[in-house]
Order: sequence, then C-alpha cells, then structure tokens
Amino acid sequence: MNNVPAWLARGALVEFAFCVGQIEDIAISPERIMVLVKSPKGIWRNHPAEWLEYKEGAIKPTTQERAERDIALYRAYILKMLDDMDALSHSWSKDISSENGVPLISATV
Repeated sequence: MNNVPAWLARGALVEFAFCVGQIEDIAISPERIMVLVKSPKGIWRNHPAEWLEYKEGAIKPTTQERAERDIALYRAYILKMLDDMDALSHSWSKDISSENGVPLISATV
C-alpha cells in the first residue's frame, strides 16, 4: 500500500473516531499504513499516543478550530476529574478521626 495522501504527514491535525489528534509518526509497509497519533482524548485516558491503521475516510484532515474545540472539551473533563478528586479528598479528610493515634475513616462516606 503505497498510496499515502499528501496531507498524511508528521504534524498534520487529523480527525478519527469522533476525536482529533496530531500525527507524530508514520510507518508504511506493503500491507498497511500506520500512524502514531497524539490526542487530547488519549491524554485524558492516560494513553497520550496510539498507533492507528490508516483507512481512507476513517482518518482525515481537520481544522485548527476543530482541534481547539477538542482540547477545550477534554480540558473540561480533566478539570471536572480534579474537582471530583478534591471533593473526595476533602470528604475523606473530614471523616478521618484519630483514636489512640491511629487514623480511622468513619463508615459513613
């Protein structure tokens, strides 16, 4: 498979599987084209880059505006996760009491 579209290059912003990413690397063999894509969704899932097989139409070029919307969306998800973590930490610290110097967490959470 040597039909590599001109836009499929390192640094290109692409859309795939309802999200956006940037191509970091490309691997070409006679059977397939693989692209290493870094995405906000991947970062959110703690998988910052993933190899995807290029299939025409499944991975396509996107705009800077679409990429910025995706970054804003996943940034909001991460901020929500931080708020949830802070709330949990606060809840736990309120529930901890000390009995004979040994920290205990109450059964009511």
